[in-house]
Amino acid sequence: MMNQITNRRIRIAAFIALCSGLPVGVMAQDSVSRNANGGNGLPGDALSPWTGSQVRANYIVDLVPLITASGTRFGIAPVVKSGRTNPNTRFTSLNGASSISPTSRPGATYPASTYSLWTAPGGGVHPTDNDAALIQPITPTGSPTVFGIGHMDFDEVLVSATNVFTNQIFGSQVAYDPADPGRLYVTRVSAAVNGAFNMTDRSQFGYGGIDADGNVCFRADGFGATGPTTNVLRGDNYFRVRIGLRNSTQNVIDDTGGAQPAATDWVMQRATVTHNTPSLIPAELAGRPFLIGADFLGNLRSENPANTMVSSAAHRPNTTDHRGGIGVSGRAVFSGSVATGAVLSRHTSGGGKTDAISVFGLDATGAVTAARTLQMPTTLLDACDAFAWPLGGGDFRSYDSQVTFRGGSSPVTTTLDQQGRAIAAAVLYNGSIGIAANPFNAIAAVRFDPSNPNSTPSWTTIGWVNSANGTGKDLTGDYGADGAPGTGDAGEGDGVIDHLDAPIGRLTSLADLGTGQAGPSISSPTFDSAGNAYFIASASLKKRIGPVIQNENKLVLVRAVLNPDTFCYRLDVALESGQVFRGANSGRDYKVTALNLADTDSISSASVWSASAMQHPWNNTANAGLPTDSPIHLGGLVLSARIVYDVDGDGQFRDPTATGGDVNSVDEGYNIVLYIGNTTPPSNCIADYNQDGGVDGGDVEAFFLDWEAGDSAADVNTDGGVDGGDVEFFFLKWEAGEC
Repeated sequence: MMNQITNRRIRIAAFIALCSGLPVGVMAQDSVSRNANGGNGLPGDALSPWTGSQVRANYIVDLVPLITASGTRFGIAPVVKSGRTNPNTRFTSLNGASSISPTSRPGATYPASTYSLWTAPGGGVHPTDNDAALIQPITPTGSPTVFGIGHMDFDEVLVSATNVFTNQIFGSQVAYDPADPGRLYVTRVSAAVNGAFNMTDRSQFGYGGIDADGNVCFRADGFGATGPTTNVLRGDNYFRVRIGLRNSTQNVIDDTGGAQPAATDWVMQRATVTHNTPSLIPAELAGRPFLIGADFLGNLRSENPANTMVSSAAHRPNTTDHRGGIGVSGRAVFSGSVATGAVLSRHTSGGGKTDAISVFGLDATGAVTAARTLQMPTTLLDACDAFAWPLGGGDFRSYDSQVTFRGGSSPVTTTLDQQGRAIAAAVLYNGSIGIAANPFNAIAAVRFDPSNPNSTPSWTTIGWVNSANGTGKDLTGDYGADGAPGTGDAGEGDGVIDHLDAPIGRLTSLADLGTGQAGPSISSPTFDSAGNAYFIASASLKKRIGPVIQNENKLVLVRAVLNPDTFCYRLDVALESGQVFRGANSGRDYKVTALNLADTDSISSASVWSASAMQHPWNNTANAGLPTDSPIHLGGLVLSARIVYDVDGDGQFRDPTATGGDVNSVDEGYNIVLYIGNTTPPSNCIADYNQDGGVDGGDVEAFFLDWEAGDSAADVNTDGGVDGGDVEFFFLKWEAGEC
């Protein structure tokens, strides 16, 4: 019987490999301008943060199918464009930090009554640069799930003879019908600006976070603001804007507060101590939104009562200080908590190094319920292969340079795995290069039992780079024996990552990209609800270029899949810079031309941070019995990126605003926030046994793992036993591709 099963598996795997080279249709909701002036692509169709009719916009975005290198299926879309502030020279402002809400609200109501849908080139929400005749108003139905996306952008504009550094904070509430998760209903709002249109700036911002109810928080000060002096914001300040109450006026932030006080809470006013950008406990968990921050005196800053910040050091036991911002997860690690905070810290025995992670529970008043400080070990081994990454006297970083003042959210991320164990992770910098641009990095993760304060923690590396000797952790994929996609060799596309699949590349030093950027090779991580980690990294990937397989260096979004039994992370490539998608609504291809990792001297604020992913499962689905690599574990992920539309269809993606580019090109380039999330509703479909949204060899592998273990889940014919009848029944369903 087992020989018959094995032969059948081989035949099925060969069939999958044969079909893997077939083209896959890609559908997406996107927009390009109608190019009314007939010149190059400028000014495009991004919205102004100042113009009243463009402060709020309600529109539909449909997700593009995205398949990782290992075959997991997600959806992706440019869900929010940055604002238009310099239309003569740029399509949008420059990207700053972005985040997704810590939780979502299933069974909510749609934030708007109607949304704009377009299905032809030139359609979009701009009142003049898109064609209004192409808009179809859609009234959504059903009971949606709602979450939040927030981001910041900035630009330098000339006002009279003065260079003004503009900042904008945007908040979006995003809804979807769980029965149709590939369609997003977006309400995008300009939450705050640091100066009125064509006026000098009065403040400067640092992005914080947002919750599902549209409460967006940020840091503000007056550093370098051009005035007038009597209006420049003083000290360190925390603001919260409730975007559901925003009207169409410009919400300028200055030393009098927000121009629309009915929608703006001035939570911390003119503090004389430096503070990091804030996080928040979402209103869904605490009854109202609570701002959480960290100051330069080592204090946790919590909002209690409303609009009043109080201090505590209870969040970091056995330490002398902390570093960086506070990360807040919507998963409650400790009993009596509604959320979990984490911060980098300096252990009392660490000699002044940032050598620990402090994890703490937060209750509905923002108070600390329990806390634990976890000091990194002297030797850090990768649980996959016992590789010892050289610490070299290094410590945790990614809090340097502009991060304090501009964000992102925090370099530390926390979650619970499917077995209820707590996991925290952050980036280490090797001690041989003592600068913020150190490319010699590893992500260290620690796991512990939160119910036992004396439990022994376990450490591992999620990913690592050794820039001194040119090595990095292997990347995996379903690309067969040569590790390159599209060659059709043995094992490629069979839906299983096994001995037939060679590594598809490895992590590499940022210097290998040759971009001239200086900074780390790996971003801060973010977790999903099963402990899988996501981060931006420099990578060397195997590609077939002509007849030869070569290495191509680029930035990628890595999905590190956890093996909960061994605490080993397998690295999967979720997205590559340079990846192209076909936009069905614009009728044009667009390319992801830039992901963000480093700037000129440190980590980029527009990279991945702790709040880049939601630590709750998609639609709050019960996920305890799902395979670790199921896309349902990811409640959603956002990242700041740049895309260029090939408007003239010549395959060149020529951004007329790029340095040294074709200034006459009609192509259009936008800084945007990408959303990545699950598009497959949970089901009991037998053929899609691993519930990844597709019927392929991965389902065969998952079924046989359960079947050979005698797991009751493999009783697919429901006759009360796990036997050969289940095998026959499974393959009848699998080959038919039906449930």
